[in-house]
Amino acid sequence: RTGAPEKGLDVLLRGAAKLYGGVVDLRSRLYDRGALKTSTLPCKVVSVGNITVGGTGKTPMTIFLADSLKRKHIKPVILSRGYGGTATDSGGMVTDGQTLAMDSVCSGDEPFLMASLLEGVPVFVGKRRRESAMEAYFRFHPDVFVLDDGFQHRALHRDVDILLFDAQHPLGNGFLLPRGELRESISNLERGDLFVLTRAERREDALKHFTECLKRFKVSEKIRKTPVFTCRHRPVIRGVVKAGASVLGGWDVERPGYGDSGVIAFSGIAKNDDFRKSLSACGFSVRGFLDFPDHHAFSTGDLETAARMAESRGVKLLATTEKDFVRFQDRIILSHDLVVMGVDIDFHNDDGRILLNDVLGRLALP
Repeated sequence: RTGAPEKGLDVLLRGAAKLYGGVVDLRSRLYDRGALKTSTLPCKVVSVGNITVGGTGKTPMTIFLADSLKRKHIKPVILSRGYGGTATDSGGMVTDGQTLAMDSVCSGDEPFLMASLLEGVPVFVGKRRRESAMEAYFRFHPDVFVLDDGFQHRALHRDVDILLFDAQHPLGNGFLLPRGELRESISNLERGDLFVLTRAERREDALKHFTECLKRFKVSEKIRKTPVFTCRHRPVIRGVVKAGASVLGGWDVERPGYGDSGVIAFSGIAKNDDFRKSLSACGFSVRGFLDFPDHHAFSTGDLETAARMAESRGVKLLATTEKDFVRFQDRIILSHDLVVMGVDIDFHNDDGRILLNDVLGRLALP
């Protein structure tokens, strides 16, 4: 008896996934046949995306790519949908590369974070990405648009499609939404030009696991021959916000005044447990953790809960991610010091240089 409801739910999810997959595959075929039109922008386009829901590290990869292009004296502009921001419908400029023109409420947390961390790189948001792109082109005349989370946005032609996979679970459970994590059928990996396995602690293990996954799903030879790169997500301390302030300041590695009291941490990202582990990897003792849904809009009450937990456990320091921090900075003042953690891409071996050169070769810029 206990298995009957679970079986019924599975049948329901199978049906929903089949319906969802049918709609997505039909849309893909219409693009392939030209029935749905793809717009070409006046400069090159690189897309950073994935085929599963959840965090694969698109934001740090987009930052890495845009920064790397800039260092090569190539002018990038980032285009993002601006998920969760009030400007998603209207669109607009988050930054001109020097001055912020939106807050995180308008832009969404990820575009605001990219705008905050990247100097000299304009960032635009809007679900009508062609309109955003044309506005950005006439204002800044970029050499390359970097399309954040663009794999499913087939209304724009792209010159390079970079697909990210979580090395631990590259294809989720193999099922389409809502039964699984796949946003579209695995066969559509054929559209990808370059694959990157993120959160890969050991390169060889990650490559072996990915190869086994592809064999299990009997993918095409084109997919099997797509170049694969591997990288880690390296946790970094971006800084500390002092109690009563809202400005991120420098972090003293000696942490004077905090002693060994540990931290109370909170986050609202796709993989909260990864953040918890990153704190431990950086030497923090996590004495309490509050996890919230991805893109959670933090309230004063949420942060007061964290502060009360710190008081009750004799902890002097709070901790959160930079993606979470931008959602409440300048809006909520904390009663405890807050350490802000970020993530940088750390490629194995020479993969970062090889990936960038591959991208540049495919772009064939003058």
